Amino acid sequence: MLNLNFTPFPTITTQRLVLRQLQDDDVHELFALRTNELVNRFLYRPVPRSLNDVREFITIVNQITLDNEGLYWVITRKNEDKLLGVINLRNFSPEQYQAEIGYELHPDQQGKGFMHEAITHVLAYGFGRLGLQAIMADTVPGNLRSIRILEKHGFVKNDGEENIYTLSGPDC
Repeated sequence: MLNLNFTPFPTITTQRLVLRQLQDDDVHELFALRTNELVNRFLYRPVPRSLNDVREFITIVNQITLDNEGLYWVITRKNEDKLLGVINLRNFSPEQYQAEIGYELHPDQQGKGFMHEAITHVLAYGFGRLGLQAIMADTVPGNLRSIRILEKHGFVKNDGEENIYTLSGPDC
């Protein structure tokens, strides 16, 4: 059985990073990330038009966490609380012991190994603490950096599904 209880919020500390809960104070940095053209070229979602749009998003995401339906971490450096990016586990399927991973990183922070480090620890949390047996990722054609990082973590492209990659847990 999946352990979908996210209270208290599961902060994850890595060698260089802290993955923490999204806060109201993140509104400006999250707005900058979610309106960045380089980030959005590979994401299918509405672009926020105002800080209020981002505030509403923060409220929704935190309610999803309270309802134990998803986790949305802010990626920060260990000694600096500036939002570098975000990573999440969502779309849990308790019957199939699966979830979906999603992530985005500000272009200024790409190429430094931050997302690799964050994904490594979120996967360990998902398989270890939550009891997932598979984690999926939905990519956009042409997002080669995302595909490469998934493949480095052992994700394999699903047969017959152009953009879906899956990683099976260590006990599967």
